[in-house]
Amino acid sequence: MASEVYNRIEVAGIYGVRRVDLRKEFGEDVDKHVEELISSGLIFADKKSGAITYWTKDNYIKYVMENDPKFKLIQVMINSISNGTTSREEDCRMYDALEERVVNMMHNTIDEKVRDLNRYIDEHISLIKNDYSSINSHIMQEISNIKEELSNKLSLLNTIIDERISSTNNDLNLKLENVKNEFNTSTNRLEEKINSILIDVERRIAGMNVADEIQDIRNVMNENVSSIREEMDKRLNNLHLEIESRISALKDDLSSRIIRIDESIHDELTRIKVEMGERISALSDEIKAIGSMLEEVKVITTKGNGHTNGNGKTNNDAGREHITLEQFRIDFDRMLAEASSSIGWVELISIRERMCRKYDITAHEFYSLVSQLLERFSNRYELSSGGQEGIVIRGLVHGFVRRI
Repeated sequence: MASEVYNRIEVAGIYGVRRVDLRKEFGEDVDKHVEELISSGLIFADKKSGAITYWTKDNYIKYVMENDPKFKLIQVMINSISNGTTSREEDCRMYDALEERVVNMMHNTIDEKVRDLNRYIDEHISLIKNDYSSINSHIMQEISNIKEELSNKLSLLNTIIDERISSTNNDLNLKLENVKNEFNTSTNRLEEKINSILIDVERRIAGMNVADEIQDIRNVMNENVSSIREEMDKRLNNLHLEIESRISALKDDLSSRIIRIDESIHDELTRIKVEMGERISALSDEIKAIGSMLEEVKVITTKGNGHTNGNGKTNNDAGREHITLEQFRIDFDRMLAEASSSIGWVELISIRERMCRKYDITAHEFYSLVSQLLERFSNRYELSSGGQEGIVIRGLVHGFVRRI
């Protein structure tokens, strides 16, 4: 399929083929083949009218020569040198000027890319600050709404409690009034009975034995008083039990309402904490992504200089020291998602080849970074035994990985 993609790009000539058109024609998997062709130097990528476009080497040179005046000037100078139209001194001067122009162009291009990236980072940071401010104001508004809602609920609860207490007091007052009325009625009846007994006593004294009559009167009075006391005690006990049951029911109702309000407050606070945690995590991921982009800028700047240092190592070799675990994780996850199958498993060797080409690192360095990644984010990745190469765990080669 890589040869078909190359032929399609070559046929397009100096006009090139847009990435969108290649995806429509060959599917989403074409990106993997395009990266292989770019890494092998067979095709080149650049922006044309805002869209990423691909050319073969010769066609890209023709495209740049026709559309970029700087390269046209360089080509004229090279042609004049190759045709021998100038003297040797002029050739040297032109060669030095050409070399200086190329170096300046490279530095200007790198500086322009860095400035563009810095502008993008500044805009992104500004957006993050605005989002943070918006989230903070939203959280404060939510807290204010919760406080107002809780205040309303407490006010309503106080109103209900006052109404219940007022109703209970009215009921108790009514019961006490009824008891008083009944007590007065019973007292009146008792007085009437005593008066009738006294009249009967006076009537009987005249014609009967006084001692027997007095004894009978005492017995009758004792019986009446005893029955009245029993009736009063019974009514007072019933009233006491009813008052206690009313108070107990009111306490239970208040307790249940307070429990429901506490649960509502706890649920609302839990929801706010979860929402704040998610938003803070999202902001943290954005800041980490910006940090990784800054690291990439450092690597690009280092690779752009491309000179040998005093120890005999190129800046590409020195750039290995700038690969952070977070930057490695971002590219690892992206390549894992691109190469993932329907069941999610991806062979580590396929990711290793792409990462080693991109960062110019060895296989040992790659698997060392993978081990650190799995150790730090053990809940995100899963290894499986098998494959041509991988990480050795308990004597078995684990060469497959997937996201959990």
